[in-house]
Amino acid sequence: MINCWRYRRIISRSADENAPLPPAAQTHIAQCHHCRRIYATEHQIVRGLSAGAAAQKRRQPSPFLHAKIMARIASLQPGACRASKASHLRRPLALATACVVLAAILLWPARPGPKPSATQIVQVQPPRTVRTAAPPAWPDPALLTQWAANLDKPLQAEMQAVFHDARGAVTALADNFLPEKLRQTLLEETSSQN
Repeated sequence: MINCWRYRRIISRSADENAPLPPAAQTHIAQCHHCRRIYATEHQIVRGLSAGAAAQKRRQPSPFLHAKIMARIASLQPGACRASKASHLRRPLALATACVVLAAILLWPARPGPKPSATQIVQVQPPRTVRTAAPPAWPDPALLTQWAANLDKPLQAEMQAVFHDARGAVTALADNFLPEKLRQTLLEETSSQN
């Protein structure tokens, strides 16, 4: 499986570079029908793309292409560029003007309002004395001990879940990427350690 992955990369690279396969890759393709099928598919795609590129080279450009290019060049003459530069400056200039107007409105000193009459003035009350609250009662020491014991339970459950997930991930990786003989050896070693 790992060798096939490596040879598939070699097959893909040789197809992209239009280069012959190395002898080791040719030997592997002769033995592995999956890689042989990938090799055939890659070369069929390359041949199709090459044929399409050759057909594209033989086509003549549109008769209107020259006229479109010349019209675009004419629109970019120095007189046309000045008009487009002026239109590009309008938006930042309008934005700067709006900012100045907004700042002037916000920072303009407020006009003084009407002075309050003598009847509108409220008499100020002297401050009241504030009572201090009694200190809070501390909970029972047995209750504190129970709370402390229960604090670690969610953390312990989470750690067990993390170890279980990690063990499952490592097992899945070993099943997919390690050869059978090496995987069996590792399983025997870990079971003897536990």
